[in-house]
Amino acid sequence: MKARRIFSFCAQMITLFLFIYLLIFPQSATEPTRFALEFCGKTLIPSLFIYMVLSKMIVASPIINKLTKLLGLESVALILGTLCGCPIGAKNAVLLYDNGQITKKHAEYLCSFSNNASISFVIGFVGAEILGDIRLGIMLLIFQITASAITAEIMKFKMFGKEKLPQASQGIYGKTGLWEAVSDSAVTMVSLCACVVFFIVAGGVFTQLFSFSPEAEAVFKSMLEFSSGCVAAKNTGEYAFVISAFALGQMGGSVVLQVKSVVGNRFSIRPFLAGKLINGAVMTALAIIFG
Repeated sequence: MKARRIFSFCAQMITLFLFIYLLIFPQSATEPTRFALEFCGKTLIPSLFIYMVLSKMIVASPIINKLTKLLGLESVALILGTLCGCPIGAKNAVLLYDNGQITKKHAEYLCSFSNNASISFVIGFVGAEILGDIRLGIMLLIFQITASAITAEIMKFKMFGKEKLPQASQGIYGKTGLWEAVSDSAVTMVSLCACVVFFIVAGGVFTQLFSFSPEAEAVFKSMLEFSSGCVAAKNTGEYAFVISAFALGQMGGSVVLQVKSVVGNRFSIRPFLAGKLINGAVMTALAIIFG
C-alpha cells in the first residue's frame, strides 16, 4: 500500500506539473498533438481497427472452437494477439472471463503474454518505414513471437507451477453481430488513440525540458508509448534495431492504460506488467544477440 501511495503521489505531481507547464507554454502541446493525431490517422487506425472488428467476429465463430481444440487456448490467444495487435489479448481474456469460460487467474495469465504489436505494425511500419528494410521487420516479428512464447512459459510456471492449465468450456465466445463488433472496436480505438496522444504530448514536454541524447530520448519515449519510441529510434543509427525491439517488447505506459481500460476491475493486471517486463528483456536480448 505504501508503494501504491508513493506512486499515486508522484503521478499527481507529474500531472500537476504538466498542467501548469502547458498552461504557460501551450505551444509545447501543439506540434506533438498534431503529430500524434496524424500518426493515429495514418498508421495506428489503418493497422488496427479492421483487425479489431474481424477478430471480434472470428472469436465469435465456431472456427475458434475448432482451432482451440487443435492448438490450445493459449496458442490461439497468442496468435490473435499477434495478428490483431494490442489490446486484443486483453479483450479476448475479458470476453472469456465475462462469459464464465475461464477463471480470474487464467484470464490474468492470458493477459500476461497475448498483448503484442500487430503483424502489420511490426513489419509494415517498424520494418519498412522506420528501419527501411522489411526483412528487419520480419526478424522483429519472429523475436516478438519467441519472446511471448518464453514469457508464457515463465508466467505459467510462476502462476500455476506444475498444475495443468484449466481448460475453457466449449462454445467459448457466443454470437456477436457485425454492428456490435464495429461499435465496440470503435470505442476501443478512440480510447487507444487518446492514450497515444496523451503520452506523445507528455513525452514531448520532458524531451524539450531535458537534453536527451537521441538514444536516451528513444528509450524514454518507448517507456511511455511504444510507437513514438519506434519513431524516435529512427534517429539513433546503429541502435535503431535494438531500441525498436525494446519498444515492441515492453510497449510502455500507454499500453498499460489501454489494457487496464479494457480489464477494468475484473481482475489484476499485475501478471500483465510482469509479463511485459520479461517480454521486453527477452526481446531486447534477442535483438542484441542476433541483430
